Amino acid sequence: MKTELYTAFQLSAIRITAAVMLLAAVMGSMLHWVLRSLMKIDPPQIGGATGDKIQQVIGNSDPSSPHFQLQGLDVTGTASQSSGIGLSYVVVTVLGILLVAGNFRHGAVMWKVLRGRGRWGLNMLGTVAVVTAAIVAVSCLITVVVTSIATALSGVDWAASTSDMLLVWLRGIIALTLLAVASAAVTLATHSGPIAGVVMGVVYIIEATVTTLGTVLGWDSHAYGWLPLQSIVSAVGVSNTAAYGTMAGMLLCVGWAGLATIIGLGRVKTYNL
Repeated sequence: MKTELYTAFQLSAIRITAAVMLLAAVMGSMLHWVLRSLMKIDPPQIGGATGDKIQQVIGNSDPSSPHFQLQGLDVTGTASQSSGIGLSYVVVTVLGILLVAGNFRHGAVMWKVLRGRGRWGLNMLGTVAVVTAAIVAVSCLITVVVTSIATALSGVDWAASTSDMLLVWLRGIIALTLLAVASAAVTLATHSGPIAGVVMGVVYIIEATVTTLGTVLGWDSHAYGWLPLQSIVSAVGVSNTAAYGTMAGMLLCVGWAGLATIIGLGRVKTYNL
């Protein structure tokens, strides 16, 4: 795996993707604070259940609350989007695909696979996991800078505890790493970066459509909370729209990544070189 790691950090495409991930962390954290300023609604103007929901949303948008600040520190940006596809999801998906697809594009897979198909597949997935975790970890530090500036501009003190912040970061790193591994496994299965990109894109579009319809039609969030990206929302545990608890969400993330890995490694053994 040392060879794959060295090669990964030498590729300009990976460096660019890493830079975009840092940008995604900044944008996600900034968007969280900006959206709060746009939610200035007077609850008494709306009565009934709708008014109660709005009151709850406004209560959760108190910049002085630890929970709100933890949402801004969430590198996945799950608190800023409910039914859409977060930029961080797209970035780690592209990262996972690029790390594997380069071997097919340059023909390196031929001599690597000859050393052991299963071993090579596991090495590639391990490389994706290490590279993704490192990039996301650095991105977490960026959210501290944004949150520090935002709290100062909002005139509130830092309320989120260090332990809670580290726990949110850890969950985010694991969840995004599993998503990247799943994307890499799909690339192994399809034997093509472009095809893997199309497959993952279709999956995300279908999920976004189902989630949006569920939200509009008032479905129970458990009906679609098991989907891949919604599983990440639950795993991180700071979004107000999470369908499941953090443990259940993390198990779902592991399940999706595990399923993709089984399929991907199974296909590696059938490569026609």
